[in-house]
Amino acid sequence: MFKKFMTVITTLLFVTSIQAKDMNLNFTPDPNVSKLAEAFSLDCVDFVGRKFNLILDWSDESIFKLEPILANLSNYARASNMPAEQVNDYAKIFGFYIGEVYRKNHADVVWGGVEIYGRQHFALGTKENKPIIWPVTNVSKRIYLGEEANIATYYSAVVGKQ
Repeated sequence: MFKKFMTVITTLLFVTSIQAKDMNLNFTPDPNVSKLAEAFSLDCVDFVGRKFNLILDWSDESIFKLEPILANLSNYARASNMPAEQVNDYAKIFGFYIGEVYRKNHADVVWGGVEIYGRQHFALGTKENKPIIWPVTNVSKRIYLGEEANIATYYSAVVGKQ
């Protein structure tokens, strides 16, 4: 099950947020995803504060505090064959926080969904229905693939700080 899921993830997730501008993707705003993003991002702040004694302050710099946590999580998940449902929960917690930081600090965007290769993904997009980023999916990629999907590098590229 894990290998099959990882193969699907690997195939789907090599699409990066930078390529979104070049792809013909349909983004659909969804206020329910905004509610999920708010709840999961607050869970992330609480979780990281309790477990790692780190303060996440909604700044770009706070994203870089997540990378070592995700690196350890990735190592553990791959070594233990963590169930896909558990990976998905972690991806939501960390991914929605990353998306909320981006939304609050960089762009007039809204939460919704984008279809990539027939699968629906949480995404941030413009009010003109153009997808920008899908951070929950990118955190899944980080957990499954390891360092090659480094979140600090991803976020830096998204905000143009390569």
